[in-house]
Amino acid sequence: MDNSRKLYIIRHAKAETIPGIGDFDRALTSEGIQHAKQVAAKLATKVTLDDNCVVISSPANRALQTTRIFLDVLGSPSFDIQIEESIYECTYKHLLSVINAIPEHINNVLLVGHNPTLTDLVEYLTRKAAYLRTSSYAEIKLDTGFTFQMLSGNCADLVQIID
Repeated sequence: MDNSRKLYIIRHAKAETIPGIGDFDRALTSEGIQHAKQVAAKLATKVTLDDNCVVISSPANRALQTTRIFLDVLGSPSFDIQIEESIYECTYKHLLSVINAIPEHINNVLLVGHNPTLTDLVEYLTRKAAYLRTSSYAEIKLDTGFTFQMLSGNCADLVQIID
């Protein structure tokens, strides 16, 4: 059994663009909701949420909606979401600092946010070319012996991108 630490970087689902609605408040489209459910079902075969997991989300409406869809499909709709205000518009290095603050006992992290920051983070951590479409996720495996506190550039493997 593979018991290495995993980071699941999830890009929010497709969101509407309506004049007068600010970027932060944009909601998911029906297409985005369906796609998020399909991708979340694939993730459900990989991870079970428990005390050794953390779910972190951007506070933007579309990211929180996506997070809730994933939690529903994973069978844990009431799982605690750590809303991280600072990741709505940030750099990949800031995202890394958020990940580096995760306690040592945590084995799996689901991080829901936005591009281009998420793609930049995947590429920095794995040194592999990547692109996260809406609703997709990157499965990243930390090098043996690494905790999230130790995570930095080129010390993780990109297992796959699912979209």
